[in-house]
Amino acid sequence: MADYSLQLQADNLPIDTVEGLMVDGPWSPIMARMSTAENILLEGCRGAGKTMLMRSAAKRLVDSFKVGGKIFGVHATFKRYLAAIPPADGVDEQGQLSNFKAWINARILGALQSAIVDAGGADQLKSLGDLGDVDWNGVIGILETTYRDPSSVSSLLDQLGLKPHVFAGLQGYTYTHNLLSVAREHFNLELLVVFLDDAAHALDTRAQAAFFSAIKSLYGVGLAFKISVYPAVTRYGVDFSYGHDAIVIPLGDAPKPENLSAFVNLLGKRRDVAEDGAKALLDALLENSDWIEVLFYCSNGNPRGLLKLVAQVQTQVATRGAESVRFEDVRAAINTVMDKHLDNMVPGVVKDLDPRLLKAAEVLLFELRQKISVAPGPFESGKPRGYLSLTNSMQVPYICQAAVRLLVAANVMVAEGPSRLSKRESGTVYLLHPGFIFRDNVIAGIHRRTLNAADWTSFFRGMSSRVHAEVGRGAELWQEVAEEAKNEPSGQCINGHPMYEPFGKCDMCGAAGSQISPVAVLLNKSIDVLDLSDALKARLRNGGFQTVRDLFEATDEQIDEVGYIGGVRTALIKNTVSAAVDEFVAG
Repeated sequence: MADYSLQLQADNLPIDTVEGLMVDGPWSPIMARMSTAENILLEGCRGAGKTMLMRSAAKRLVDSFKVGGKIFGVHATFKRYLAAIPPADGVDEQGQLSNFKAWINARILGALQSAIVDAGGADQLKSLGDLGDVDWNGVIGILETTYRDPSSVSSLLDQLGLKPHVFAGLQGYTYTHNLLSVAREHFNLELLVVFLDDAAHALDTRAQAAFFSAIKSLYGVGLAFKISVYPAVTRYGVDFSYGHDAIVIPLGDAPKPENLSAFVNLLGKRRDVAEDGAKALLDALLENSDWIEVLFYCSNGNPRGLLKLVAQVQTQVATRGAESVRFEDVRAAINTVMDKHLDNMVPGVVKDLDPRLLKAAEVLLFELRQKISVAPGPFESGKPRGYLSLTNSMQVPYICQAAVRLLVAANVMVAEGPSRLSKRESGTVYLLHPGFIFRDNVIAGIHRRTLNAADWTSFFRGMSSRVHAEVGRGAELWQEVAEEAKNEPSGQCINGHPMYEPFGKCDMCGAAGSQISPVAVLLNKSIDVLDLSDALKARLRNGGFQTVRDLFEATDEQIDEVGYIGGVRTALIKNTVSAAVDEFVAG
């Protein structure tokens, strides 16, 4: 039996395991709204639990339907659409977007077909017309493997035996709505709830608006859509009104003492499915409540963040055994993960951002950490201070405003609420990620000794948004951040030279340039950066796979054609590539 105790992402868990690991706790009110007729934007940074909530809610509705319930749930994920990667110049963008819309619809219909089969068997597909007859997985596979060449899609779909009206309908706005309504009426449902997971996370800016326009076209009586999105950075286009066309439910509050028990319960459930070393480690942690509380705060109250910290503790004690775990191991694990946090913070939804924005976010975070760490320090009148009140003034350079939003989306800061900085200036209070407060050891000067877990739990429990450091519109850091960000190259020429003005001529060779993005940099790197054996990398190179992009865009069959690879190694390669890319293209 597989050990899923420290599996970080809920979409990699078997559905039966998801329900066993689900903790309702403070999320109970949100879970209750998953079965309502409301159209909802479930808004949270990655790791906040959006997928866990959606998959669990969908399963509960299906289980209820099996015993006579009138509400049915369907979970559809949009994590891996390859056309989300910005294409090279000259690609038929309109054709891509049409096929992209077809892919959205096929994903939803395929998920519905699978849910119906799971709920009552393949016989349930009879009398459902296209919904039951079409091989939706085949349609999805073709759309995902031909996204660079929209003109080839139709001929490949013909080989699948797809009727002409199906593909034309998928590219439109009424076909899918009609099939959803057919299913609702056929099964005499009061409500069909469609959970759209990783919605727009993996899309570049040209596709996001098309996504939300397509979803809004599906609205209708007896249909409800729950859509997971990122805070602050998801772009909805002109057809979809944020907060109006779907109610916004934020997921991921600042860590509070009253929520600690839910995270202890989370680790307890993980312990129940753990084996060997992981079980021993979780037992050791559960016996030390102060350690768990420190991990809870230093995860910023983020479920996946907590599991990531625990997994790092396991790495720390790998050579000694879990029974030897000490608070020093917990401390080292937190510091290691926080050191990597910025490297992995880019939400997929903004993967085509200007690299200068990443630089601005990095510099701004350094300045905000300094604001908490140095005079007057992390205390005010003896009370712990982990909050920052940042101006809302439009006089602040736009790149700095955008960097603040990026830090929120990346779970570096949590927006707590409005604040008054002066009689003329308002702001927003943010909690700086407690993991950075811990990483910077900001209270060491007060105790002047080696800190223990109780020192940190006392500090974290006492933090209040009423005690914060203020950053007004006149603060020097805004201009300093803007100036430093300008020194970051934002493009490169066709010969690979960095360029500060990407749409001009290269100063080094005179060639034309283009804008670069973090994900483009990653995809264009050699396969040497992947966690694969040297022998396997050599075979892949001999087979023509030189870059991460080559493998990311390849089908399983294309990889399997390489000598001495085979199905098992193909799966290993694809999983390794996904692990390297997912931080950029998915939540």
